[in-house]
Amino acid sequence: MANIDWKGAKWEAYYSSLTIPELLTVLKGYGPMEVLLFEVAGRFRGQLSLCLTEDGGKEITLYHLEVCGQKREGRGREALRWIREIFKGTIFLEFPDSPDPLTGFHPTMPFWFEMYREGLIDALDCENFYLTPQATREQINAVLEHIQSVLNRGERG
Repeated sequence: MANIDWKGAKWEAYYSSLTIPELLTVLKGYGPMEVLLFEVAGRFRGQLSLCLTEDGGKEITLYHLEVCGQKREGRGREALRWIREIFKGTIFLEFPDSPDPLTGFHPTMPFWFEMYREGLIDALDCENFYLTPQATREQINAVLEHIQSVLNRGERG
């Protein structure tokens, strides 16, 4: 499998065997949608897919993001800003299918909800709800209440 260093990260296709020119084409936004692995050594790594929208914009779907190293605080935000700067597109977060058995959703949900509220991700897709880029204040508040309710239930356990 080809991997390349591009824009400060190591990149490779997750499911397919792309050549270096094919991988660069995908990264520049002109190829077919592919799930890509990326890693900025010592800082963060993850999985995302890229595709062009009908109006020529880029849509980034983030499937996994993991911060690395001893200093982790702020790295998630750094990674999201970096992704947005490179691809200049809309970031959708798709949550993993295996929720925490105590709370009913992934333990990083409060972080991702905050990233949505701060505008670092544009949509939040999980098993229990979906927040679009055009979500209303009422929808956002309902999701916040749901998260707080589930977390409070989990604490009482």
